[in-house]
Amino acid sequence: MKLSNFSIINIMINVLLCLLFGFSLNAQTNSKPNPAFEDKVQTWLNEFDVPAVGIGIIENGKLQYLKVFGELKSGVPAPDNTIFSVASMTKPVVAILTLKLVEAAQWDLDEPLYHYWVDPDVVSDPLHKKLTTRHILSHQTGFVNWRRNHSTGKLTFDYEPGTKYGYSGEGFEYLRRALEEKFNKSLVELSDSILFKPLGMRNTRYYWDENMDESRFAYWHDNYGNIHRRSTPRENGIREVNSAGSLLTTVEDYCKFGIHVMNGAGLSEGLFNDMVSSQVKLGEHHYQGLSWFVVKDLPNEEYALQHAGSNPGVKTIGFFLPKSKRGVVVFTNGDNGLAVFMNVVGESFDIGKILLDNMFKSSNLPDKATLTNEVLIGYVGTYLDQFGNNIIITKEGSALKIKGGNYSGFCLLYAEKEDKFFMEYFEIKFEFVRDDSGNVIELIHIQDGKISNTAKKIKGD
Repeated sequence: MKLSNFSIINIMINVLLCLLFGFSLNAQTNSKPNPAFEDKVQTWLNEFDVPAVGIGIIENGKLQYLKVFGELKSGVPAPDNTIFSVASMTKPVVAILTLKLVEAAQWDLDEPLYHYWVDPDVVSDPLHKKLTTRHILSHQTGFVNWRRNHSTGKLTFDYEPGTKYGYSGEGFEYLRRALEEKFNKSLVELSDSILFKPLGMRNTRYYWDENMDESRFAYWHDNYGNIHRRSTPRENGIREVNSAGSLLTTVEDYCKFGIHVMNGAGLSEGLFNDMVSSQVKLGEHHYQGLSWFVVKDLPNEEYALQHAGSNPGVKTIGFFLPKSKRGVVVFTNGDNGLAVFMNVVGESFDIGKILLDNMFKSSNLPDKATLTNEVLIGYVGTYLDQFGNNIIITKEGSALKIKGGNYSGFCLLYAEKEDKFFMEYFEIKFEFVRDDSGNVIELIHIQDGKISNTAKKIKGD
């Protein structure tokens, strides 16, 4: 999911901004935007085996609704100040910090980063002299997401920076090292002084330190609702900064950040416009800005800044609409959290369905075919994929539902024709394979035109 998958900073933030944005929630969290939506939340958690979901809704530039449903882990209720791991929703925070330094004339979006830092893996490649902050924030570095995923196991330029789009966490880590080298300060020190303290983000850290309250942490859970073996940041190694995905925060704190962004983030009009302008076109209704994905073609000529996060046991998302000063933030602590946050955004926010469609729905969908119940039932069963995960296929009306592995059960599979199915979201297709007797024996997952997973049928209906 491209999903997965934001920006802010001005060194001159002072106590006044802290007062403006470090507001109290006591008088602002009582309104219920949609009681019917709230009544469904626990049902969604149960259906998709997600222990907890935190929801923040912003209206008129203020946090009007904050609530955390469910449990940190079995038997432990989740408080409204639950600490969530938010994965890639870390990136917009680092981006805004960087842009604030640009606004203060202490950093340059288009200056080559080799002036401050060169990763040892690319020091002999002349392309490192072309890499800039703009390339990193617009995901045009030439790097894969993580060097461990590259065939060489090293950081490698697969193409010249600025010539091709490719989502990369490595780019943000490269930027972190350059910032720390120039300012002789850690990302933690820079963020604390420029963002977290001025905005009153008291429960936000890049790693698990002695000040974090583990009794409020939303433990990570798999797609069956079982707690992950190494389930806390302390156990799982989040003891150091990763500028692409290690942020630990609360719904309240991230909403403060989002409100700050919608109010301009202390950036000049020109720099803010650069942040929200199209760096790379990604779809009919959305594009890549500087760190943020930008969703366009909304009612009243509105647009939204969007980012999501996805790690094992972590699925998060946020939308912020700068023109109307509205937004929604949803954090979950389960592998199937995508299913929950899609439902929450779609039903808690009046234009939520439009936001989701414009961000994730494929613009080139085939026509839906109608298959008989007998044919549909033939696909139902349990499949074992190449990674050792059980994939469950059930019948849902005239469609199929998929659950298990990396599949959340939210997106239905619709028939294009017999044995060929598609999701409306995320441009994913599936093909079923039959044996010589006509029995379904295998499921193939196809994304971006390539096979990304296969699963053998091990049990029928």
